[in-house]
Amino acid sequence: MTFDTTTDQHDIASLFRDIASSHVRPDAADTFHWHAWRALTDAGLWRLPVPVALGGAGKGWSAFTAAFEAIVSTLGSIGFAMALANQATLIRALLAHGTVAQRDTFLPRLLAGAPGATAISERGTGTEVRALQTTLRTHANGYRLDGHKYNISHAPDAALILVAAHCIDDGKARTALALLDPLTAGVTRTPPQATMGVRDLPVGDLEFDNVTIERESVLGSPADGLARLMDIASMNRAYFGLLCADVVQPFLADALQYMRSRKTLDVALDSHQYVQRRLVDIRVGAERSRWMALAALDQLLAGHPSALANCSIAKLGAARDLSQAALDLLALHGSDGYRCGRLASFVADALAMGSAGGTEEMHRRNIFAQMQRHATIRVPAATAPSATTAITASPAPERQPA
Repeated sequence: MTFDTTTDQHDIASLFRDIASSHVRPDAADTFHWHAWRALTDAGLWRLPVPVALGGAGKGWSAFTAAFEAIVSTLGSIGFAMALANQATLIRALLAHGTVAQRDTFLPRLLAGAPGATAISERGTGTEVRALQTTLRTHANGYRLDGHKYNISHAPDAALILVAAHCIDDGKARTALALLDPLTAGVTRTPPQATMGVRDLPVGDLEFDNVTIERESVLGSPADGLARLMDIASMNRAYFGLLCADVVQPFLADALQYMRSRKTLDVALDSHQYVQRRLVDIRVGAERSRWMALAALDQLLAGHPSALANCSIAKLGAARDLSQAALDLLALHGSDGYRCGRLASFVADALAMGSAGGTEEMHRRNIFAQMQRHATIRVPAATAPSATTAITASPAPERQPA
């Protein structure tokens, strides 16, 4: 594992940082930043990790991650960063798990900037995949989809939705992933719903009433649907952890300048140890979150058996660090920070990361389940398998399609 930045990745980061810099919003906004989205798309952001044979730039996920960090740390919008992470996750889902026909059909839309959505969360059960109420049942030459999804990012305007559902196939209960055009008959989606934070990200609900799903639109076999869903969700968690670390950077820079310029009795505020401690704590939390997220992402792409747990750990820890950083920034700015504005909105947005991508309790359950799984497969050292023996419960190494 190495995190050295290549010259190519440095140039890519510089390019997308410059684009993001020209689209920074000076104040909090309640609408999605489509101008920035289109500019980044036109510059080839979504093509970066995609093989050349599939219409991409063939730069790999390290290049995309460099661009992602540059954008997030410049724009300072949690909602926009979540949209970037969600789009990247869906693109990788098609690359890693999609058929040739599925990639040919859906990938060009995503690379052209049409927003996608991944629909897991449901009313009452959240993102607990073992309690899915949405069902996919066999019917004629395909399936029928019924149920609902709740609090789904970009649901109101997505051009493609990946739906997780409980599937009854050949008399066995499975987890299925269906690629769905939201304009299909039987799909109803709400307008953007009112939320306390991330108001610049359209979040809505979905209802499915006897929706026709062709077999060719199911991502992989329902027999391995749960493993694929865990892999896809883990990618999203790693990028959510990374965005928590990166998005605080412009606010930390503003706080440093504010503490340096603000004086009480001719003494700059940054000369006080309690101020220095808060600023240092923000930096420590961001660095801790960033490196954990990068390590978890690296493990996931390499197929490491600890990746599923570590992606949850990365997201869980980063959300905590971000929430504390937001509260520290609010305390440093005092009443100025509490007034409606960019910082106050950032504080509300930061709290959303406690549940976005799964609640703390859900991640704890996932981490504990992985702990139990790895404990049960361990055997005494004298009879332990060689280091090359595959663990069937772990994700397969990342493969780029030809």
